[in-house]
Amino acid sequence: MRFKGLDLNLLVALDALIAERNITRAGERIHLSQSGMSSAVSRLREYFDDELFVQVGRELIPTSLAETLAKPVRRILVEMENTIINQPKFDPTTDDRCYKIVASELTTMVLMTSVISRLAQEAPNIRLELSSTSDIELIDKGSVDLMFLPRQFVLEDHPYDELYQEGYKCICWEGNTSIGDKITFEDYQTAGHVAVSYGKNHSPAFDGWFMSNYGISRRVEITTTNLLAPPALIIGTQRIATVHSRLASIVRKSLPIKILEPPMNIPMLTQTMQYNRNRENDAGLTWLRQLIVDVAKTI
Repeated sequence: MRFKGLDLNLLVALDALIAERNITRAGERIHLSQSGMSSAVSRLREYFDDELFVQVGRELIPTSLAETLAKPVRRILVEMENTIINQPKFDPTTDDRCYKIVASELTTMVLMTSVISRLAQEAPNIRLELSSTSDIELIDKGSVDLMFLPRQFVLEDHPYDELYQEGYKCICWEGNTSIGDKITFEDYQTAGHVAVSYGKNHSPAFDGWFMSNYGISRRVEITTTNLLAPPALIIGTQRIATVHSRLASIVRKSLPIKILEPPMNIPMLTQTMQYNRNRENDAGLTWLRQLIVDVAKTI
């Protein structure tokens, strides 16, 4: 298909090249040979009168024009997929689509296990591809179907559903000799902490809130990007951790920890489920979202 002289198949190639930044991987992504991809690059360069990509080592670096084209091209392809390729009729009992979902290890444990159990009964052929990443841009690019994230991190340009609220607890090893049955603010300030870090800078997100409210920093001695790890990492030490309430309740059944109320009022976290605005009319995704919302009410 052509539009004003442009073969629309070339947009698929351009999208793959921008995502993969490698001709071989881009070709594998859209099932096109390396020679076919090279030909597509030549035709794209001719049409846009721009190099589009510069080879640096093994990586293709997009030019400023290619970077400018990235989002609109992705949006066009997503809209075409939803309005032309995907059929509007949806039957969960027969659908075998694979949905790409970004969920933390904790969200997978707390929510997705119950979601998967429901799917096994109501939509047994649906497949899920779960991954854990903090790259919120995947929603903007339309690269994933759903992403679970706290309310403060959502992209305002895309819709989202609020699922549930999560509180916080302090935990320590049962053998911790510096913490009694209650933890004071002084205890909290002087204790070593195990913290979860987020984002490209790997900074503990909770510390930004703590510092802005109390003007002091926690003594963070261990950081991890795994939300499930802190309870195990405090065992055998005098350290403490501030974790989600549901996680504390779950791990208390298998680990020798004490669960304590924090010595300060910590705002509740609102967990959300976000999706690309171009998927609002996706019948299958709408059904899956509603199922997840229903399950979230029960946890």
